[in-house]
Amino acid sequence: MQVFFRSVLAAALLGIILLSQPTHAEESTDFNNLDLYFYGDLDNGDGNISTTRPISDTDTQSDCPQDSNRLSWPGQDRQWEDVGSWEVDLQTPGEVASGDYTFTIWANSTQGTVEDVQFRIAIYIGSGGGPDAYETSQSKTITDSSEVATRFDINFDISNASFSASENFLIDLEYSGGDPGENPLTGGSSTEQIVVLTSSVEHPSGIANLSINHYRAWFSDLAVEEFSERVFVKAIVESAFGKSDIDSSEWTLGVYGQSSGNQGLTADFNMKSSQNSTYEVSFYWYYNKDNAISDTYNFYIQIIDIQDNSWEVVSDEDLYLVIHGFEIDNYILPGDIRINNETGTSTVSAGSSFTLDITVSAQGDPLITYNPIPVSIVWVDGTSEIVLYETAVFANPGASAKISFRHTFDKEGDYQIKVVIDRGNFVFESDENNNVGEFIVQVSEPEKENPIQSFIDSITQGGTASTLTILVAVSLLSAFVYLRRSGEPDFEWEEDDEF
Repeated sequence: MQVFFRSVLAAALLGIILLSQPTHAEESTDFNNLDLYFYGDLDNGDGNISTTRPISDTDTQSDCPQDSNRLSWPGQDRQWEDVGSWEVDLQTPGEVASGDYTFTIWANSTQGTVEDVQFRIAIYIGSGGGPDAYETSQSKTITDSSEVATRFDINFDISNASFSASENFLIDLEYSGGDPGENPLTGGSSTEQIVVLTSSVEHPSGIANLSINHYRAWFSDLAVEEFSERVFVKAIVESAFGKSDIDSSEWTLGVYGQSSGNQGLTADFNMKSSQNSTYEVSFYWYYNKDNAISDTYNFYIQIIDIQDNSWEVVSDEDLYLVIHGFEIDNYILPGDIRINNETGTSTVSAGSSFTLDITVSAQGDPLITYNPIPVSIVWVDGTSEIVLYETAVFANPGASAKISFRHTFDKEGDYQIKVVIDRGNFVFESDENNNVGEFIVQVSEPEKENPIQSFIDSITQGGTASTLTILVAVSLLSAFVYLRRSGEPDFEWEEDDEF
């Protein structure tokens, strides 16, 4: 597996260079209050959770176990039995904020009266093991003579419950009645029937105002279309509660520059398509129409859910956009690549790190004051190209910029390496034929391991190490080697020596 090393300074100043291939998903940092609703007949085991508010006038009835209508006999203790579970498979990572929340259901009797009815819930969010909440309702008597259902509210608290994609949000419901226990031989079995009501306009059972973070997006395509003076952006949007949670009529793509700031620029909506569990949307940003300046730009997409909450997901990709009417040419020459201070073909040892020093230059109109140069170091392995390192440097016409990179090949052989300027072809140049430098690294048999050098290499790979750290490390290792070689100290003492 190839190891990617990044300069600490480059990472701090430049962030992540724009890549042409699909990237990882960015997650929204927004927390919003959601109402969750319960659906499905628990008798059939199909209880589910949704963010869609019920619109039906008809209740879904789930039976409570009749064996739990009465207290135990002869002990007169409460008897708890499962009614069923509501659950949803969460499609994105996210988090439920710590806080106090309320679970609400309605219950009714289809036959008889049961005294001191209680419900108990266990709530599981993600795969944390035990329940994230475990609480019991107040006691209420339920009778079939009542014209309205009885409401039960259970207050519970959550503490930093997080979840990953494909994990569950699950609620187990238990029931217990408080009728006096009777000898089953003489008193018979209870025939009263309590039911839980859900899924209707009148009885929208669920959890209210749950503060949750759960939206994400992939910015799968960001491309500068120079001929049209626009940027094409495609994003895939996903909610933990599925596609039905997304208001597909509300889309906004915003644009802001790192230097110019957020000026309220937006892109024109182009198209949306429905995928299995996501929406794919695309936009065009006409930068000249917005009088945009040369800058490093980022994009963010705003999504509205079906409960009118706004979710913002920011792309962590940087778009280096040069907007000018002047000529620019970024280039690299054969002598601009040095391996361990040598040009051309170089020989290194397997398992030992080597240094690439690269110089890239720019020429063109001197009025250009902003000129980012994306640089990629690529290993050509047969028909495959493996990116070892990517960064960006800045050089105005007439100037150059240098990059240093350390790498190690573990096996001997000949390795073809390319240094490519603007690999994604995002910069419009007057000459596109001088952007690639190629060379061969000949890797020989590994040298006998030098523990001090190996330690220094492990520290210095990927960036500039502290000189003090290296000196201390070398000193300690040297002392260790000396003591190993010297054995026991050879001191002779005179009996009358004084200290």
